[in-house]
Amino acid sequence: MLSVYVDSIGLLAPGLSDWEQAQPVLRREVPYVWDAVPSAAPAILAPAERRRCIATARLALTVAHQALQAGAPADLAAQPACVFASSDGDSQVIAQIMESLAQDTPDVSPIRFANSVHNAPAGYWSIATGLMQGATCLSAYDDSFAAGLLEAATQVADEDMACLLTVSDVCFQPPFFDLRPIAIDCGAALLLRPESSTRSLARLARLDIVLGESRPAPHVFPAWLPAQYVEKFVSNPAVRALSLLTALAAPAGQIVELDYLGQTLSVRVSAC
Repeated sequence: MLSVYVDSIGLLAPGLSDWEQAQPVLRREVPYVWDAVPSAAPAILAPAERRRCIATARLALTVAHQALQAGAPADLAAQPACVFASSDGDSQVIAQIMESLAQDTPDVSPIRFANSVHNAPAGYWSIATGLMQGATCLSAYDDSFAAGLLEAATQVADEDMACLLTVSDVCFQPPFFDLRPIAIDCGAALLLRPESSTRSLARLARLDIVLGESRPAPHVFPAWLPAQYVEKFVSNPAVRALSLLTALAAPAGQIVELDYLGQTLSVRVSAC
């Protein structure tokens, strides 16, 4: 059983450009308005690296940078440990490589190959921040956010230090879309700490795995999301972070349940 504090949040999804803009939407104070995700261009990267940066890394770095900036400028130098979670990595680069290999004369660019690996976002983040702490990259298919949250919270508790959790997945293009129909981009980041601070937004308590059969994933979009957009949102595994973020927008002792490898990860969200 774990307990950690959320200091700040980054978010990028259709109609949700950052945490400040998203909060009144998640609290149903203003209506949700669909808007395409802008092309993420993380200012934290040098121009040369930004040009080479792949879609998943741009998305991950943008929300991670949002979270650190919202936490405090000093956090950029404090270098929390990092956990990067993604269900599928950068599907667009993988598709390009597969197309190259299918040609009569296969030719795969070394840069493209380097960008295809699952830890590419962590590599770009390390370059951008001079990261000296550990960076963990993981995938648990549709349950990647829950796995990342459990990993980050465990590191916070074991190492008694801050950890930045980032989850991101981008939409698939043909021909892979037929196999994995992810229709939108979505990324989220949470800066977690072992103790509360003046900036803490909420406490995540009783992070506990409930053994046994998993209940159907809530994939729940409380009433803030109009019905016509639910299918698109649910198609992206990183969107599962929004069930927790919705509770964080107005923490009041809610229990959030996330599917976790055939079991259930239960999280109590309460005000500090």
